[in-house]
Amino acid sequence: MIAGGVADLVVAVLGEGQGSGVLLGLNLVLTARHVADGSGVVEVIHPSSRRPVECEVIWADEVLDAALLRAESAVISAEHAAPLGRPRVGRVALASPLSHCQIVGFPQIQRYGDQGDDLEYEQYRGTVLPMAGRMRNVLVCELDVPAADERGSEVSPLAGLSGAPVFAGAVLLGVVTQVPRSRSHFRIEAAPIDAAMTSVRRIRWNPTFEEITDVHPKDELFEARYAKDLAAQYRKTEIFGIEELGRTESRWDLDTAYLSLEAEAATPDGRPEARPSAQRIESLLKTRPRALLRGQAGAGKTTLVWWLAAHAANGTLNMKLAQLNGLVPFVIPMREVYARGGRFPAVSELLSAGRVISDDAPEGWAGRVLEAGRGLLLVDGLDEVPPEEREKARRWLSALLDRYPETRCLATVRPDAVEEDWLRSEGFTELTLLPMSDEDIQSFVTAWHNAARLEAERVYDAHRCGDERQLLTSLEQDLAHQLRQNPALRDLARTPLLCAVICALHRRRRGLLPTTRWSLYRAALAMLLGGRDAARGVPHPDDISLDSDEQHALLQRLAIWLVRTEQQQMTHEQATQQLDLAMRDMSQIRTQTTPERALRFLVARSGLLQERTDDAIQFIHRTFQDFLAAKEFHESGYVLELLNHGGDEAWRDVIVLAVGHATRTDAQLLIERLVQFGDVVEGREEKWYLHVLAAQCATSLLSLDAALMEVVRGRVRALLPPQNHSEAGDIASLAAWAVELLPGPGEKDGFGEYIVEALTRIRTADARQKLKQFALHPGIDVGVPIALGWIHQPAEEYAREVLADSGIYSLYVQNSSQLAQLPHLEPIPSIIVDGSYTAEELDAHLPTRYVEVISLRNNRKITHLDFLRTREQLHALDLDLPVGTLDLLTALAPLPSVRRLKLNGLRDYADMSQLPRVFPGLTGLTLQLEEGAAEPPDPKVLGAEALGALFGRQLRVVVQ
Repeated sequence: MIAGGVADLVVAVLGEGQGSGVLLGLNLVLTARHVADGSGVVEVIHPSSRRPVECEVIWADEVLDAALLRAESAVISAEHAAPLGRPRVGRVALASPLSHCQIVGFPQIQRYGDQGDDLEYEQYRGTVLPMAGRMRNVLVCELDVPAADERGSEVSPLAGLSGAPVFAGAVLLGVVTQVPRSRSHFRIEAAPIDAAMTSVRRIRWNPTFEEITDVHPKDELFEARYAKDLAAQYRKTEIFGIEELGRTESRWDLDTAYLSLEAEAATPDGRPEARPSAQRIESLLKTRPRALLRGQAGAGKTTLVWWLAAHAANGTLNMKLAQLNGLVPFVIPMREVYARGGRFPAVSELLSAGRVISDDAPEGWAGRVLEAGRGLLLVDGLDEVPPEEREKARRWLSALLDRYPETRCLATVRPDAVEEDWLRSEGFTELTLLPMSDEDIQSFVTAWHNAARLEAERVYDAHRCGDERQLLTSLEQDLAHQLRQNPALRDLARTPLLCAVICALHRRRRGLLPTTRWSLYRAALAMLLGGRDAARGVPHPDDISLDSDEQHALLQRLAIWLVRTEQQQMTHEQATQQLDLAMRDMSQIRTQTTPERALRFLVARSGLLQERTDDAIQFIHRTFQDFLAAKEFHESGYVLELLNHGGDEAWRDVIVLAVGHATRTDAQLLIERLVQFGDVVEGREEKWYLHVLAAQCATSLLSLDAALMEVVRGRVRALLPPQNHSEAGDIASLAAWAVELLPGPGEKDGFGEYIVEALTRIRTADARQKLKQFALHPGIDVGVPIALGWIHQPAEEYAREVLADSGIYSLYVQNSSQLAQLPHLEPIPSIIVDGSYTAEELDAHLPTRYVEVISLRNNRKITHLDFLRTREQLHALDLDLPVGTLDLLTALAPLPSVRRLKLNGLRDYADMSQLPRVFPGLTGLTLQLEEGAAEPPDPKVLGAEALGALFGRQLRVVVQ
C-alpha cells in the first residue's frame, strides 16, 4: 500500500471492553471474537471520523477466536477510503522467523487528553515465528522489546490490543487474539487472516493472498519516492495552444485538464454490449482487470495512461477506481521502448521503460510487486511497434502476464493496428474510445479556456490579466456558439487533440476557423511555426532565423524518415544526419547554421518536436508527423512510393493525407491503383481494407473524376453490408458519402444491426432518415442498436427524426440533453437513465404514461424517489443508487404496480420489513452485491423462504 499507510486500516472496537480491529472494507471489520462476544452492542470507531458506528457480528469462530463485524453504515467516508485501495493480505510461506513485522492497535494504556479518554495508536515491532503455533493454526509473534508496563498497574500493557492487525510490511497477516501467560509481554498470538477468510462463507471478498517469505522495508520507502516521481512525470499534460504553446506554459496538471472520455466494450463476437454502449472509461475499467483500448490518433489514449499512472500510485483515484489505488504502475511507452533497440523489457527493466527518474529500486523489487498481484501494467501504443514486430510484442506481454496472472493491464492501440480478439486469449476485453459527444466538446472548451485563464494569471500583471480573462470569456462563448451552429466544425472537434487545436486557433485568429481536416492541420502548423517567438519577444537562439517555410522543409525531412523507417522517434545523430542531407539543397540555411544548431532550434522553438532525456527526439503527436510526411511525399515527387504500402494499416493516415496534398493527376492515380490492388486480392478482409481506403482517399478530395468516383462507389457497394463492428466503423468514417450505399431495410438479408451501427455514427439528416426506415420496418429487430446509437447523434434531432413514434421498446439516457427529450418520445415502455440527476430533474423529464420499467444507474445525487408514485404503470425497478438505497425505498408510499425490483451495488442489508408495504405486488427481488459486501447472514433470515413469508406469498429471490 503506497498511500494511506497501514494505520489507516486500524479501528477501535468497543464491546464489553475495548479492543482493536482492522478494516476489510467500508463497513467490514475483522477483530478477535472475544472482544465482541457477550456484548449486547458492538461499536467501532475510526480516528478519521471520531464517531462510533454500531455493528453486528456476521461471523465468529470460537477456535480461531476471530470475528467479522458488519457496520450499519460506512466506518469511514468514501473519500477517506478511496486512497487506501484494497487491503493487502498474505500468509507466511517459510518456516524460519520472519522479522520486521509490526502490530498496530489501541491498547488501553495508550491514552491522551485531559481525562485520559482519547485513544492513541501504539506500534510494536516484532518477529513472526511460523513454527511456534503451527499445530494450533495460530500466528505467533515475538516482540523485539517487551511492552512497557506501568509499575504497580494491575492491567496488562497489552490490554485492548486484541483484534489488532499483524502486518508484514504493508501486508495483513492476522489479528491479535491473546497474550500467553508467563511470557513477560514478549509473546503475542494471532488468528491468521488466510484461515479466517477460508472459514468465512458469507462475504464477497476475493483477495490475492501474497506468499510472504521476507519483509523488505526498503521497498515501501522506494515506492513512496516512486509515487512522487510518477506524479511529477505523468500528472502534467500538454494542452495544445495555451499561450501559443510555450514549452513550459502548455503543461497543465491533469486534475485541471483531464476529461473523462466515453468508450464502449465489445462482446466476444466483437459487437457492442447490449446495454448503454457509451460509458465513461472509468466505469468500464472498474470491472475489467485487463483491457485493450482502441482509439484514433488524438483520442486521448496516452492522456488516460498518464492519468491512471499518476493517480493510482498516489492513491488519488475516486471510489469508482479505488481498487487501483495503491497498485504500482509500470508505464511502457512502446514507441520509446522499441526505439531503444527493438527489445521488450524484462521484469527488471520495467521501471526504466517509462520516463520516471527513479533508478535505485531495491534488487528484485519489480518482481516482488508483480508476484504479489500489485502491478498495474500500462502499455501505451502497441501500434507504434512495426507491424512485423507486433506478434513479438504480443508474445512478450502474454508471457509476462502468464508469469504474473494477477497483474492488471491496460494496453492502447490504434483501431485497426491489430485484429479483433488479438489479446482475448490473455483475458483482455476490447474497449473503443468514442468520439467526444456534443456535451463533452462543450466541457472540453470550458476546461481549455479555464486553463488559459489560469495561464493569464500566471503571466500577466493584474490589469493585463483582467483584460485577457475578459477576452477569453468572450472567445469561449463565441466558440461554444460556433460549435453548436456549425456541424462541420463540431465534427472536427470530436477528439481532444483536434478540439484543443480548434480552441487555440480560435483564440489566435479571433474567431476565424478552418472547416476541413487539412486546413485545420495547416493552420495549426502555421500557428506553431510562424511568428510565435516574435509576437512574444523571444530572441532567436544563436542568431538563427528560420521562417515558417524553412522550418516546414526541415521538419518534413525528419517526418518522412520516421515514416519510411516505421519508427516513432530518432536519436540526435539520426536527426542531424537527416537535416544535413536536407540542408545540402538549402543554401540559405546552410550559410547561417549547422545541422546540430538547426536541430536545437527546431526542438526549442518549433513547438512540434520534443526531446527525451535518453537521446530520443519525436514529434509532439503522430498526427503532425504523418501530415508533414505526407506533404513531403508530395513535394519531393515520391507520392507513388506510397503504393508500396497500400495494404499496411500503419501507412493509412499518411496515404489519405498525401492524397489531400497531391496534384489531381497523382491523387487519381493513387486511387485507381488502390482499387486495382483490391480487385486482385482474394480475401474479404484485404479487399475490404483496400477498397475502403480508396474511398477514404476519394472522399477527402474536393473534386474527383466522376467515372473514377463511380468505380470506387461500386466497389464499396459490392462489399456491403458491413459484417462486423470494425467494418461498421470503417463505413461510418466515409460519413455522408456512404449513406446512399448502405442497404435499406429489406434490400439485403442479415447484418442489419451493423448497417444501423454505421448509420448512427454518421451525423446527417439522410442517415437519420434511413435509420427511421429501419426502426419502422416490421421484419427487422434493430431496436437495441438504434437506441444505443442515440449517444452518437445530436440529441434533439435524433429524438425527433428517428426515435419519435418508432416503436422502440427501451431507451438508454446518458446525458442531460437526452433526458430533456423524453417528454417528446412517448410511449417508451423501458427507460434506463445512467448518471447523476436529482429527483426533480427526473420527475420533470421521465414520462408519466406508458413507462413500465425504470432503471437508475450510477446516480449519486438523488435524495428521494417520490416521483415514482406518479408513474402508475410502472411494474419493474432497477436501482443503482447511493448508500441508503433501502432508506430511500422504505420512505415511499406504496407502489402496488411494481412486480420486479432489482437493487444493485448493495454493501449491506438494512431492515427489509418495510418492503411489503411499499411493494405489495412484488413477485421477484434481485439483490446484487458489491465485492466486499456481506452475504446474507443466514438464508433463513434473508432468502426466498424468509422474504416469501414476509410478503405472505412465494417470492423469487436472487442474490448475485
